[in-house]
Amino acid sequence: MILGVEIENFDVFDKDRAGILIDESITIAKEKTAGKQPALNRLRNLNALVGRNNTGKTSFMGCLSFLQDVITEGCASASITKGRPGFANMCPDISKPSAFRVFFKLEDSATGRPKYVQYELGISSNVYKSPYIIFEKVYTTVADGSEIKIVTLLDIKEGEGTISYPGAKDGEMGEVILDDDHLPALSIYGKLAKYADFVVLFREIRNWFFCSFSSESQNSYFIEGGAPGGHKHLNSLGSNVGNVLEYMKMRDEAEYEKIISEIKSKIPAMKHKKNLPEVLRESPDKLFLYLLLLRDGAPRTTIFIETPDKDLYHDMVDVLADEMRSYTLRNGYCQIIFSTHNPYIIETLSPKEVWIFERSFEKDSGDVSIRCAGDDPLVCEMFRQGVGMGAIWYAGHLDSEPE
Repeated sequence: MILGVEIENFDVFDKDRAGILIDESITIAKEKTAGKQPALNRLRNLNALVGRNNTGKTSFMGCLSFLQDVITEGCASASITKGRPGFANMCPDISKPSAFRVFFKLEDSATGRPKYVQYELGISSNVYKSPYIIFEKVYTTVADGSEIKIVTLLDIKEGEGTISYPGAKDGEMGEVILDDDHLPALSIYGKLAKYADFVVLFREIRNWFFCSFSSESQNSYFIEGGAPGGHKHLNSLGSNVGNVLEYMKMRDEAEYEKIISEIKSKIPAMKHKKNLPEVLRESPDKLFLYLLLLRDGAPRTTIFIETPDKDLYHDMVDVLADEMRSYTLRNGYCQIIFSTHNPYIIETLSPKEVWIFERSFEKDSGDVSIRCAGDDPLVCEMFRQGVGMGAIWYAGHLDSEPE
């Protein structure tokens, strides 16, 4: 799961952060040891992004989608897929590199205990406005007696650097020389089993799921139909739901019936229906897709959803909110990050789970600010006294007054 993200010189962000990075995690650990309340908030298992229109919520998720594509496909391909206009058009200042820093809490495959890793990637543009990887770093934390120190696992600049290799002595590093400056080293070492730390990190990012069930293009499947055969997982549009249901039924019919009965019991329009592929053409089909996604046998590391409450009746929004919470409780290393304009869906969240995006609009990019509602003492006190976050937001205590 992601504990913090910093985006620099990309899209609408100059150098903006949600959550914490690795150096701050050490400060927080020291504060907890000293019996102090940490002053900084990290991203949680369940996170809501709120704020007025065009304040950067969608861009935030888009930046992470771009990062995922860079790691799996390379920066040149990632810059032009999914409707992207090319790196030079996404970088506000092409004279400087764009940088992404993501701090993770991962499950150590050997011990099953938490492992904290930070991944950093810099992308620059050459004279022909073609993107290339300019730097890449991976850090982790290790206990050294009573102290916690930061250890470098990977440090590459312009294709050359060092890497911590399997069996290396403490502090010993191997040499790395990359031939392709479009591909990150993580995309290579993350596929080599003996580099266990990099494999876990690569899988974490590769398994991010960017959900587009509320997209207008989602509906075309039900008119045109889809290819036959069973699919293990829903795609981003949910358009292969029939294939997924087919796979589930073929794999374990008893488990399939259990899951479907459970989902149908939560959706009034489906309680007495049997032909699920047909009934998915009716409202509220999107809720069915969300509930099916949240019951995937191989849960996604992080699910990103833009306005999951779109087109849902208010009591169905409550169902979805409860199901998202249940998902994060069942899967301790997984999380959901969603944007919303609906106070209903955040009513039961805590202030530390709500992130407020604001923007002055004084320039085209670079004037976004991100803050956690948990940083506001008044909001925290209202919540402590029993006022829900939806009510706090509706009363105007989260947004700054528009100028």
